[in-house]
Amino acid sequence: MRIRTVIAAFAVVLSAAGIAGAWGLPSLPSTSSSYGDPDAFLERARKAEELIDRSADSLFKAVASKEQQAKMEEMQKKLNETTDDKEKNALRQEITESEMATIEKQAKDKEVQEEAKKWDANKKKHVANAFYNFALGALQAGLLVPEGTNLARAISSNPVNAVRLALKVKSVLESVKSIGGILVNTGKVISALKPLMSAADIQVKTPATATEAPVDASKDI
Repeated sequence: MRIRTVIAAFAVVLSAAGIAGAWGLPSLPSTSSSYGDPDAFLERARKAEELIDRSADSLFKAVASKEQQAKMEEMQKKLNETTDDKEKNALRQEITESEMATIEKQAKDKEVQEEAKKWDANKKKHVANAFYNFALGALQAGLLVPEGTNLARAISSNPVNAVRLALKVKSVLESVKSIGGILVNTGKVISALKPLMSAADIQVKTPATATEAPVDASKDI
């Protein structure tokens, strides 16, 4: 599947989720009084975010300058030293967003594209696998946004469940907001990577569905 096909597919996902432009909670109707398992949803959302985080980190390290990597190492050190869960989540999201912004910038840089032409086979494989996982995580997240919103609305539509599962609903909506914010940036990164991948002559493989398994991108370089 070509990158432009992936970009078009993600545009559809983002549009359906109501976040093709600036972030905002999607307004999708829910007419059902039944709902799924909020804990199962939160676990899948966590795994999708982790997959995006790890993949973004791999792609970042492939294209970032020494100075950019040093700055990110300082932020990672701060994250590792933080014990408050709320602060850790905020820092983790800040790191991922910063890495994705750097990937987008570096991928468009002509000098970086020229350097990519010199990558060896192992690095090309590493970048290709990281891209696959990044696209898979984004695809999963794009489906989780409307699902989580409808899940929270379905629970809240029943007064008894709304009280009993109030904290779960809050967690689901917070997860939806976090994933939505990430999604806006994943689309930009995928689009920006097209000329870099072409310059490096990397054959891109992308997931056909959100249920595909991630590939190993940890030992290629």
